[in-house]
Amino acid sequence: MISLIGFIGLILSFVCNVIVIGLYYFKINQRFNQIFYLALYCSLFFICLSFFALMFAYISSDFSNFNVFQNSHSSKPLLYKITGTWGNHEGSMLLWLLIMSLYNVFFSFNITLEDHVRKLTIVFQSFLYLCFSLFVILTSNPFLVNSIDINEGLGLNPILQDPALAIHPPVLYIGYVGFSLILSLALAGLILNQLDNLWIQVIKRWAMFCWLMLTGGIALGSYWAYYELGWGGWWFWDPVENVSLMPWITGLALVHSLMITKQEQLLKRWVVFLSILCFSLSILGTFLVRS
Repeated sequence: MISLIGFIGLILSFVCNVIVIGLYYFKINQRFNQIFYLALYCSLFFICLSFFALMFAYISSDFSNFNVFQNSHSSKPLLYKITGTWGNHEGSMLLWLLIMSLYNVFFSFNITLEDHVRKLTIVFQSFLYLCFSLFVILTSNPFLVNSIDINEGLGLNPILQDPALAIHPPVLYIGYVGFSLILSLALAGLILNQLDNLWIQVIKRWAMFCWLMLTGGIALGSYWAYYELGWGGWWFWDPVENVSLMPWITGLALVHSLMITKQEQLLKRWVVFLSILCFSLSILGTFLVRS
């Protein structure tokens, strides 16, 4: 039952983002403006419902859920049951969707940009959300149900049974997924020809936050890799952390470019290019690790 609720929440969140894009595309009357934002907020509500339904399935050891069966065990401590929610590919992609929706909703409260720029940014973010949610629904559904009754699970990967699992992936994903909003802002500004100082001011704040979160995620992961994978106090370059350095380096270049960009059109184009590259490398890194 809990798996069904989670899957329905995932589907309804998808539908809400379709409504957001549809209302913008068909230029519905201004009085439907409230519905535009209501659909956006409902999308966040439903993906929260879906994510916490999966978490509840882990906490309650509901092994009728195939994902829980593969990654949990009834005797696991509560901490590892909770962190097991995102300690696998399917659950981590659901966390990705939740963070992406959170960014979209938080950005909707921005009052610095003009309304049409803000709305187009939200629409681009909703489109990215649709792409990822479709991927989850079709290929990485965390709510598959076991066809037979099972009383016990296989347990979480021993390497992941560490308190760092509670902090590292969420922090890293906040940095990764945040670059999707940077991409949406860049595309909206480029299409509407609104690469002005207000746009620079807004994108600078978000880029700095995302880069700092990614920095924190890499630092936590490096420390984790040191005592988890190291031998004799020696830490070798963990490939998972190496792949996260790619968006970190381009994010650093983006932040520095935003610091000196004012009226120079060449630098503004460079900012747009780096915004696209940051999220592209974030996707590449995530899927390389999870493949």
